[in-house]
Amino acid sequence: MNGYILVITGGMFSGKSEQLIDRCKKFEAYGKKKVKVYKPSGDKRFSEDEVVSRMGCHFPATNIPEKITDKVMNQILSETKDVDVVGFDESQFYSKNIMPLVSELAYNGKYVIVAGLNMDYRGKEFGYIGGILAMADKIIRLHSFCAICGSEKGTHTQRLVNGKPAKKGEPIVLIGDTESYEPRCRKCFVPPDRS
Repeated sequence: MNGYILVITGGMFSGKSEQLIDRCKKFEAYGKKKVKVYKPSGDKRFSEDEVVSRMGCHFPATNIPEKITDKVMNQILSETKDVDVVGFDESQFYSKNIMPLVSELAYNGKYVIVAGLNMDYRGKEFGYIGGILAMADKIIRLHSFCAICGSEKGTHTQRLVNGKPAKKGEPIVLIGDTESYEPRCRKCFVPPDRS
């Protein structure tokens, strides 16, 4: 295989993990490819050793630390030596070394699938997703249904604190689900400096 980088991005509840899982399953079943998926060790919402979508799809995954050191990079490069497709879920949580790691995997001929949030709760680039998007051969941008107006144009992730939009100064990373976040379109999104 030729190296390739596919990025699946969008707000929360847009189906990024489901797309990642679906593509990995198809590569295995129909493409006869070896697939290995990684997920952040801090994300234990649905499973310890699988990527799981909200629709109930799942795929085996290996936990790796969010801080990708040289040692972690070398471990992944070694583990994927005989693998055709390498996936990363929740890529917004990884440190800056996710970019050279993804690049190196692609240069090594791997088909790399990276799924991650496009923006944080402030409406700003989340982690190093922007750098990964710049390297991508293809980008799939997904949308959610807005929790306020029902529009299919949900591009933002609204963080909620006691049911209200979060104010400025909240921590960037807060692993949660429907109790802490909801999808919103641009019109219904309330930036923290306006809440």
